[in-house]
Amino acid sequence: MLNRISELSRGTFQGSAPAASELGTGPLESLVDESETVQYVLTSASGIEHTTNGRATTIEPSGDHAAYAVVTEQRVYFLLGDDPTTAEITVELGAIRHTELNDGLLSTTLSLRTDGGSITFEPKNAEQAAVAETYIDRIGACWSDLETALSGAREALEEYRDAVETGGDTTRLRQQVRSRISKAHHCATHEDDAPTAKMRALIEPVETELEQLSSAAETERIESLLDDARHAHETSEYETAFEAIADADEAITGAHDAVESGDVRDRLTELEAAHDDLATECLGHAEDICHNALAADELADTVAAWDSALERYRAALAAGWDGAGGVSVDALRFQLAWVVQHLVDALDANARALEEEGDDLDEDDDDADCYQDALDRLRRAKTLATEHPHAAGDAFDDRIDHLEEKVERAQWQWGTAD
Repeated sequence: MLNRISELSRGTFQGSAPAASELGTGPLESLVDESETVQYVLTSASGIEHTTNGRATTIEPSGDHAAYAVVTEQRVYFLLGDDPTTAEITVELGAIRHTELNDGLLSTTLSLRTDGGSITFEPKNAEQAAVAETYIDRIGACWSDLETALSGAREALEEYRDAVETGGDTTRLRQQVRSRISKAHHCATHEDDAPTAKMRALIEPVETELEQLSSAAETERIESLLDDARHAHETSEYETAFEAIADADEAITGAHDAVESGDVRDRLTELEAAHDDLATECLGHAEDICHNALAADELADTVAAWDSALERYRAALAAGWDGAGGVSVDALRFQLAWVVQHLVDALDANARALEEEGDDLDEDDDDADCYQDALDRLRRAKTLATEHPHAAGDAFDDRIDHLEEKVERAQWQWGTAD
């Protein structure tokens, strides 16, 4: 078997990199993980010096056998003899903190230092050893950085989990986990010859856990927003209600884009249907109020109904509603303009009726309140018309001046003027 390993030693530096499963019945087949690919094999006629806790021991090959350092994309295996049954020493590349190659006149030494000690090997071929040392240094750094990034991601993931369970600030922590996962992906792709697939296989479980946790947190948040919207609408807090509906709509869209799990997607579909029903119900109430305004017999009731509809549509627009329940922002603006025009007309009509009521009062009756109420309605009509370009606010100026005179005259008559 010595000859087979020697061939590997020469072949790996000529561009080939056989997998352990391709080695036939060679000794490496049982010593190297079948998923690993042999990158370099260094041969030594000397022993392997292993230092742990400040104490050095030397492992010598027997007879004329050799020692070998087999480098894969994940580990370094140190072997003795023609047909070893086990590796004498196995070192993870990510555990190697420092490499050093000394090419002297009489011998070349390759030293690998870990947190637990060091290993010194005397390769026969200094040129091959230099190439292997560079590889160990580069890929070992990738593995080490990857583990640091994943460790940080797992810690951040636990913080995120705690925040989800306790109702804390999840947005910042979720971004922190994603940032550390992104750093891990950088470690896996930083070097062109890094074992990217193997490294990504370690990243994927953390990504999956984040997605599952984020999905659960997001669905809970959407459910909470819908509950808040229902409660706020029932208590006439329309701006709060419409803000919650708009936020839920945005959250559902974002979750659909990010989630891959079939179960979570099914739950999102259910929440989306519940959201659309609620959005339709809330705007349906506003539309019902518009119908009530059109059907009202009393002008005061008409004004009150249009005022209520105005409050709801304004709240929806202020909340950033656009698309929830199948209603676009343009449709809302059109509806709001229609409501404003009807409210302006109702205020105008109500002002005329109040003014006529004041005019019809006997001389002994106080008509100041009727005129003041009429003036308040006209001023509001002018304000609404001025705020919306489809209406003409200056059309009320002459009537407002006229009513102001009536109010002033009535106040002097009844002694209520300041």
